[in-house]
Amino acid sequence: MKKKMFAGALGVLLAVGLTACGNTGGGTGGETGGGGDAAGGRVALIAKANSAEYWMKVKEGAEAAGKDLGVQVTFNGPDTESEGDKQLNQLQSAINDKPIGIGFAPQDGAQDGAPRLMDEAKAANIPVVIFDTPLAGSDVPLTTVASDNAGMGAQAAEKLVELTGGKGKVAIIAHGEVGTAAARRDGFKDYLEKNAPDLQVVDVQNGESDPAKSRDKAQGILQAHSDLVGFFGTDDDSTIAIADEVAAKGLDTKVVGIDSSPDVLTLLKEGKISGVIVQNPFNMGYQTVELLVKASKGETPAEKNIVSESVWVTQENIDSEEVQKVIS
Repeated sequence: MKKKMFAGALGVLLAVGLTACGNTGGGTGGETGGGGDAAGGRVALIAKANSAEYWMKVKEGAEAAGKDLGVQVTFNGPDTESEGDKQLNQLQSAINDKPIGIGFAPQDGAQDGAPRLMDEAKAANIPVVIFDTPLAGSDVPLTTVASDNAGMGAQAAEKLVELTGGKGKVAIIAHGEVGTAAARRDGFKDYLEKNAPDLQVVDVQNGESDPAKSRDKAQGILQAHSDLVGFFGTDDDSTIAIADEVAAKGLDTKVVGIDSSPDVLTLLKEGKISGVIVQNPFNMGYQTVELLVKASKGETPAEKNIVSESVWVTQENIDSEEVQKVIS
């Protein structure tokens, strides 16, 4: 990319240096399991949700790491990404089961309660790695494995400037008010304010990572602003809703977003989405387990924040080797 600000979001995974520290926990439990032999210990992952395509890719990567490294991996998460209390209960259960390590992707609604549980994990000598979304208010986790969310938002803005010529009205549907949604939303807005002041953000709505709510928000925005030249969704649900509504109204609004799913890729191939920034959840899951296994053997990452790779996907490059490595 042309700007260094995107290097973290687009580069390969940072190498992880290791220094001495660690834990030797054990135990059993968890909702779903896979990976290697339990004789090597067990790693517990608590994701934001338990069934969405993105989180299933994280699970696949985590279980692949478990198989390679000879540990059992359990994977759990609430049914939706708006059940913070339920996720905190799952984290508490994981701590009580005393695995050799815990990976945790905090929901927005779990941010306030999680630091206390991080302290419990530390007291139990269980290493924790945060993945996907940083956790505020705690220095207990060994590291955070996540994409550069603000950088991805800025990259989406840069691409939309190229697609629209940098003039006109644009809108945003985010998938939340804080966390990754806020970082992506604000990265997008900040880029336009600094680099494309003639591309005006006229509306920002919260679709709450819910397909129906995202569709309602998209309908409302397009009714009020049928002359939009561009529309940005911060996750797959918002991007799909936007693309469907733009197509239904026969508008020439350019649609860009973040995150992929089978439906996103179909809309991309049909030309209803101009481009999406796709993370690499498989590698995120793999690396989280790898870091926790090393920590259980007395090693801890030198980097406090590890940036996971992402790639800009369009109708033109979707079949390329680089993109297929991430989306398949």
